[in-house]
Amino acid sequence: MTTERKLQVLINTDHVANLFENNGLWRLEYTDRWLNHAYNYALAPSLPLQAEPIIDSGSERPVQWFFDNLLPEEMARALLAKEARVSVDDAFALLELVGGESAGAITLLHEGETFAAASVAKLSHAELSQRIRELPRAPMNKRERKRMSLAGAQHKMLVVLDADGQLYEPIGQTPSTHILKPEHERRDDYWFTVRNEWFTMTLADRCGLNVAHVEPVRYVPEACYLVRRFDRSGKFPQQQRVHVLDACQLLGMAAYRKYRDSTVATLRILVEASRAKAATALALYRWLVFNYFVGNGDAHLKNLSFSYSPRGIGLLPHYDLLSTVIYERVGEHEHAELSQPLGNARYFGDVTRADLLAAGEKLGLSRAIAAREIDRLAASIGEHSLTLIAEVEAAGASPGELRMLRQIHYLAIQPFTTRI
Repeated sequence: MTTERKLQVLINTDHVANLFENNGLWRLEYTDRWLNHAYNYALAPSLPLQAEPIIDSGSERPVQWFFDNLLPEEMARALLAKEARVSVDDAFALLELVGGESAGAITLLHEGETFAAASVAKLSHAELSQRIRELPRAPMNKRERKRMSLAGAQHKMLVVLDADGQLYEPIGQTPSTHILKPEHERRDDYWFTVRNEWFTMTLADRCGLNVAHVEPVRYVPEACYLVRRFDRSGKFPQQQRVHVLDACQLLGMAAYRKYRDSTVATLRILVEASRAKAATALALYRWLVFNYFVGNGDAHLKNLSFSYSPRGIGLLPHYDLLSTVIYERVGEHEHAELSQPLGNARYFGDVTRADLLAAGEKLGLSRAIAAREIDRLAASIGEHSLTLIAEVEAAGASPGELRMLRQIHYLAIQPFTTRI
């Protein structure tokens, strides 16, 4: 006989549902108060507002899939499981540990549990440096200060950045304002990922993509950089969490399908679900083409997020952009696999203009608009790349960082734009 486990699901301070797990099966029950709330909404399309419990079955598990998508993946998940002394496969136990702060507005608490009073703890460079050096032995956020369940495979830290540039660690009910990312722990295989992601995100912004705001790279002395959270409204200290879904949650998919189902056809489903279909199709197409030009082979479904409210579904700024082909073996860059098959192409070196045009048409764009976007990005990305590299060099970047940035330009951007 197993004991049923329970967590309360909150959006900001509203108790919207109760989450249960018993013998491997999950269920969700919306609270009467939320069902009768004037501004209520479902947590996701796969979890509709209803008085009856939503109960997972053996093969269809919308409840478990939705909440599992809140958890970190791979190395970050394994570290959490090790700290909690639970199985890495026990998603409910992990949510019990780190459900206090996730992507969007959702927080998870035990029945009768309350948040600690809202406050912040000043984060010095020395303290941050120690946290980074302790990876992967300990999570970056201290458990007694903030419980953190941001999805993704990389280690991250929740922080507050004030108007003067001072970093703090949020405590209790205080929402974080930024996500801090250190270098990848496998630095011999993935070098200078902080500068890579900062550069690629900044480049995307200059090329006209809507991306999350990034702060300049910091050295404490370890490199790290900050991404402003777009799932927040207002300014610190008067902030509210905003309900958002990644594409897997929006489509009712398990996290493991983030690569398998990352296709142009799936992106078209996301377009059709959005309230501004034409704008969403254009934005996703620019994202596709940019990722090809910059050599990003890790643009999966969990790297797309959407606002979800009674007003409808809307695509949010892009994030987690970086060039991955540069980490392939010498001479193998063009043989790296694409995030989404484009036409008949499965690998970066196989992509033709016809493949990109076909992807645009599949998303619902006219051939003329798709051609215009290809030409605009191809004409601008190289110039912006060289200008940005020069700016980074003038700012005193290390020789290793500059070499990596030139790899992005000469191993990805230049050859991939030239052939189109």
